Amino acid sequence: MTAVRKVVARLGLFQVDSVNVFARAHEMPVFSRCGSYDPALLERAVTGPQPILHETWAHVASLVDVSLEPALRHRQASASREAWGSMLRIRAERPELIEEVISQLDQGPATARQISAGERGDHPESWGWNWSATKTALEWGWRSGRVAVAGRTASFEKIYDRPDRVLPPSVRAMPALPGPDAHRVLADRASRALGVFTVSDLVDYFRTRREPTEQALAELVADGLVVPVTVAGQPGWWMRAGAVVPRRINAAALVSPFDPLIFHRPRGRRLFGLDYRIEIYTPARKRVYGYYCLPFLLGQDLVARVDLAARRAAGRLEVAAAWREPGAETSPDFPGWPQVAGALAEQLEEAARWRGLDRIVVVGGGDLAAALSRALG
Repeated sequence: MTAVRKVVARLGLFQVDSVNVFARAHEMPVFSRCGSYDPALLERAVTGPQPILHETWAHVASLVDVSLEPALRHRQASASREAWGSMLRIRAERPELIEEVISQLDQGPATARQISAGERGDHPESWGWNWSATKTALEWGWRSGRVAVAGRTASFEKIYDRPDRVLPPSVRAMPALPGPDAHRVLADRASRALGVFTVSDLVDYFRTRREPTEQALAELVADGLVVPVTVAGQPGWWMRAGAVVPRRINAAALVSPFDPLIFHRPRGRRLFGLDYRIEIYTPARKRVYGYYCLPFLLGQDLVARVDLAARRAAGRLEVAAAWREPGAETSPDFPGWPQVAGALAEQLEEAARWRGLDRIVVVGGGDLAAALSRALG
């Protein structure tokens, strides 16, 4: 649990996503930074008797450090400016349904499917794609702070509950922060997580509004917590004061595309030259790299990406494709493609152990696949 706590303290949030072809997005940041760990520890961090994370709307749907909840309440109060149109329509057109749905939670936590069974009879909703009015009403309650998410089912459905049964009493007792103070707290936390960043990176981290975020940044600069820097000779960057700049970085990690390191795509391009696009919704014949590619960090560079699938019933980790990252060899620290393949093989072996898989099989192509196959033996 110590490793989980350290990563939570550093990052502040883990983006949530339903894709589980290898591992869910919120499970990956701890693995990327600490190696193999028991995902049950992360579950306990959300649903245990002393939770340190709760699911709320921040970057997008995210597991967020519960201590930040008072800084996010101003967004709940202004949800009518940010929520999706379907939520706003049901708020305007069916307020009585919202009250009825929320009152159902007095009986205990429930999924939208469980509650909507009474509304939809023998035709319960398909939770991910066909939101019923009940689901939309619950989502409005969640975005506006009247409903909390107590956890997820095995099929990743949200379990809704009353906030007083989800959030620790000590957090509930804290006063909501007004907008300017909240932006200051969130900007401070984002700057610590990012280390080096632009204003747009800071805005994107918790998806805050730009003007108050810029004001919060100015306050951090005035207090000496953030300093202006150049990156590759380019101005417009900021760095957390006191951040360690190592002479050499010896990292090796598989990184989720939803990791805070790169979930803001412009940041990935500026810092790493990473041109990344999610191809899950791209027809297979039109995909360039694969269904669910994880970038591979070696040293201070993203040097490769692999399309992974955990075939749990067969006990094997499949590499559907392995690719060299274009331009990686131009880095002064680039070790050579055989060394990249060897380091990637070691990471895949650890990833397989983490997911309880006993074999790794390269089943697809890509310009790094042959070298990776040799490295895996």
